[in-house]
Amino acid sequence: MVLQRLLLSTLLLVAVHVAASAQNQSDSSPLPLEILKLKWERQLQLPRNFDPSTIPATGVFNDSNVRNTVNPAPNPLDATRAATSAQSNAQTSQTTVFPATPNRLPIVYVYSLRVKNVGGKTIDGVAWDYVFIDVTSNKEVGRHQFLSFQTLKDEKTTTFSSQMRSPPTRIVQTTNGNSGSNEHPKYTGRAIIQCVLYADDTAWRGPQASSDICALLKTQRDLRRKKHAA
Repeated sequence: MVLQRLLLSTLLLVAVHVAASAQNQSDSSPLPLEILKLKWERQLQLPRNFDPSTIPATGVFNDSNVRNTVNPAPNPLDATRAATSAQSNAQTSQTTVFPATPNRLPIVYVYSLRVKNVGGKTIDGVAWDYVFIDVTSNKEVGRHQFLSFQTLKDEKTTTFSSQMRSPPTRIVQTTNGNSGSNEHPKYTGRAIIQCVLYADDTAWRGPQASSDICALLKTQRDLRRKKHAA
């Protein structure tokens, strides 16, 4: 009797352990996204109030609050006074010069991923990494992580795009002591899908993804929905 109870307890512990392990395992189904294009680009960011289309040919804006209007004068004396007043106004009128482009514009980096939904279910969000690999050593030299949200139905395509101040890698070029030339390291980009969140609140998790990435993706999606609703 005691032996039977011991065996039953052992089997129960094994079953609980297997169930817990199954919850922590990643989804073994194929990736529900087809990666079509991965790229990054370096851009100069203009100030928000910079609008080149409003620059006049002279490069100077007249103050619209100052108006030099000369009405017909009833007599020569009034005409002389009006002309003198108009000349004085023209000399003292205020002008607003359009702000020049700053000497050093901030640099931003835009990382984008174009994908196609091939999983059969509507997607609400994707957690993905942009990984940079050194082509010589085949080692990872940079990684940027993104959470992208967009409703993507089956067989539809979209482009996820994110802007950052961080460059692809923090490694700078080295100087060859023999020749004195600069050696520019060469990288290749790779997209790693960590989690795909479906509209029905189920998720696909990548084999190398952390156990809480899908929960984070869902939390951020729900927060965005509440913000938009407010």
